[in-house]
Order: sequence, then structure tokens, then C-alpha cells
Amino acid sequence: MARAKRKSSNEKRPKNPVDSGENYSSISEKLEALKQLLPSKNDELKADDLFEETADYIVLLRTQIFVLQKLLHFYENASARSQDNHV
Repeated sequence: MARAKRKSSNEKRPKNPVDSGENYSSISEKLEALKQLLPSKNDELKADDLFEETADYIVLLRTQIFVLQKLLHFYENASARSQDNHV
């Protein structure tokens, strides 16, 4: 498999998409949408704080899923044992 040709440092690089107004608007809209997904509606969050809060929220949700799965497993086993005792 052939390696991709690497651009030399003196070749013109494409304009940074973050610098254009259109892409800034798109990023801003996406950050706003992300804020709407979080339980705390702090509109004053900077992007780095928003990402940190989002990561914390993801950890919380994953923990809740883990606990609920364990509870489900526990009650399924308890129900099965109860049915076995009545047979």
C-alpha cells in the first residue's frame, strides 16, 4: 500500500475554517445545542468549561446506566429464584 504524499512546508496551506464567519456561526450553533443537552442551563459557559461539564455529565449518565443494569440483573435473578421456590 502506497504512503500518502506529504505536503512540503512551503506549499500553501488551506485557510483555517475556524477563521471564516460561516464556520464560526456553525460552531457557535453546535456549542449552543450542546448546552441544551446539559441539565444545568448556564448560558455563560466558555467552550472549555462546556466540554468539561459535558464530559462530567457523560460519566454521570454512564454510571446511572451501570447501576440500572446491576439493579435489573439483581431483580431478574431474585424473580427467577422466587419462581424456582414456588415450583
